Amino acid sequence: MKPRQLVLFFFSVLAGLALLCVCFPPDGFPLGGGIQLRFPSLTEVMGGHTELEEIYEEEDTLLDLTPEELLQMRQEALNAKQIEEFRTYCETNAARIYMPDNDETYLDGLWETLQLASTKHVRIMHYGDSQIECDRITSLLRQKFQEEFGGIGVGLVPALQTIPTFTLHSSIIPDDVPQYLSYGPADKRGASNFYGPLARVTHIPEHATIRLVGIGGKDYSLASRFSRITVITRSPATVLLRIGEEGEAQEIPFSSGGEPCFYSISMGRAISKATLEVEGETDILGIQLDGQTGVSMDNIPMRGSSGSNLMTISRSSLHPFFNRENVALVILQFGGNSMPYLTNSTKLHEFKESTKQLIRTFQQLAPEAKVLFIGPADMARNGENGELESYPILPALNDSIRAAANEAGAAFWNMYAAMGGKGSIIRWVNANPQLAGEDYIHFTPLGAKKIAQLLYDTLHLYYRFYLFRTGQEEVELTAEDSAAVNIRQEEQDEYIQTLEAVP
Repeated sequence: MKPRQLVLFFFSVLAGLALLCVCFPPDGFPLGGGIQLRFPSLTEVMGGHTELEEIYEEEDTLLDLTPEELLQMRQEALNAKQIEEFRTYCETNAARIYMPDNDETYLDGLWETLQLASTKHVRIMHYGDSQIECDRITSLLRQKFQEEFGGIGVGLVPALQTIPTFTLHSSIIPDDVPQYLSYGPADKRGASNFYGPLARVTHIPEHATIRLVGIGGKDYSLASRFSRITVITRSPATVLLRIGEEGEAQEIPFSSGGEPCFYSISMGRAISKATLEVEGETDILGIQLDGQTGVSMDNIPMRGSSGSNLMTISRSSLHPFFNRENVALVILQFGGNSMPYLTNSTKLHEFKESTKQLIRTFQQLAPEAKVLFIGPADMARNGENGELESYPILPALNDSIRAAANEAGAAFWNMYAAMGGKGSIIRWVNANPQLAGEDYIHFTPLGAKKIAQLLYDTLHLYYRFYLFRTGQEEVELTAEDSAAVNIRQEEQDEYIQTLEAVP
């Protein structure tokens, strides 16, 4: 057969099949015995536009859209996917934050306040047990928040620094001035409960010289400088500031207050060293080393405390501070010191109720602030078989704290689960480099940095989702997405031509 005859034969067969496709009844012919003879339709045989049909059936108005409208449609589809992925994270990820009533907007007020930090001062307060001593965990959080939203300074510090930190070297003369604590050994209590926001006071009998030097290196560089100093005393005193070794002392003006008193001065430039001289008998409730705007974050460790001691502090020593400061977030990190005493469900319930009261205390002190409670990390002990094991009650304790926080209207972060859950502290101790101490309770400086980074990344994820939800940040379309929009009009034309070609 000649090539021309072969081509004609081929197209004749196709034409015949096409005619059958068009003329054959859609439901076929019955052959009896329940058998139905069917022939595929032309659309089924050609099959070329089936996928396009599926696309445009979902978008019945697509043919009338401009490329810009199509781009917006694609953007909305990506946004919906992003929201779905985030909500899946919030339901399944061990490092998620548990919001009260599962309200994904709970932290929105925090982000709104932080976005204004370039023009006003914003404060974050981090209370905790010995797990945050030395400015562990807080130091990295502070650096990250200040990098993101602005601000300098280490925040609120005691006049007498008994434990060295990563971010400040402080000394006082005379070095035997008494200090009173609202927590810890009973012999450290003061004559009254007027302890202020640091839960401690330093008594100045007559005169004291306090030298402050910001440190921190490249890791915590923003904490090492400050441009505003505020000294908080219980009663009136004379407070002098000297900048540099040869600088002339200047009196810090009385800023506000009755009891306590606030003495505040702005230097107009950032410094890392200062000397304070306090004249007159008084108690120092704290010294603030901040920037004039931006974020300040306070590290307030309370060794041996479960947090309940904070509720014994005189409200009159707290209200003036909280009324004066723009506190946007209070972080409470407690629970580990209560482990030996939580021996049954009754005591666990009592701890839960105490946790709710603690949260409500800060909600009353700072009504606009958000509260984030961090549960205890994994902790290990020698079990009955002599081998190390995590405390069995830790999961129940964290569940109880989570319930307390959410019921009180606060958020909760499960540090135990985030670091790996049961047995994780043992793995952290055995890691190389070592991430936890051989007491199987406390993090090493590196371990504290790791867990702080995880917490910050988690918080920042919620911040990004806030930006996304409020239209301040969108999912970026790829180059392929944009190209697909540009050629979509051609696809539409081809699609219409295909449909018109069908008899």
